[in-house]
Amino acid sequence: MLVLATRFRHIARAVIVKEGKILIAMMKGAHSFLPGGGVELGEGAKSALQRELKEELGIESCSVGRFLGAIEVFIEEIPNEAYLHEACHLFEVHVDSLTPSSKPESRESHLEFYWMEFNEENLVSHDVLPKVIQKTLPSLYRGKIQWISSFEV
Repeated sequence: MLVLATRFRHIARAVIVKEGKILIAMMKGAHSFLPGGGVELGEGAKSALQRELKEELGIESCSVGRFLGAIEVFIEEIPNEAYLHEACHLFEVHVDSLTPSSKPESRESHLEFYWMEFNEENLVSHDVLPKVIQKTLPSLYRGKIQWISSFEV
């Protein structure tokens, strides 16, 4: 019997919107996603998000605001070998030190950050991952809290 590797990640992501633009993170040479990262054992999602923003962008002070929704995805990372199960909590975050008029400086060499107009078309064209948020993030931000899953019901 073939046993496939599966890993689980609990993630907290920031939705930072200013002047109609959203802050996006990009793994250099790879994919785009919302800023944030893994929640460590014994750490709350909001605390993890503040820690990740400090590590990634040097943000000393931010306000983690309303909960926007949760996303659950199960993807094949390596065909027929490894899978990733991810549970992600999305929060609206306010950061006074960031503005769309200046490019945010990454503190991590493998990441870049950029601002883009916040709309479904851009989320799709920039292929912001996970794909399930591309069409749903604007409605989440407008206040429709949802549980979004790539699993079929």
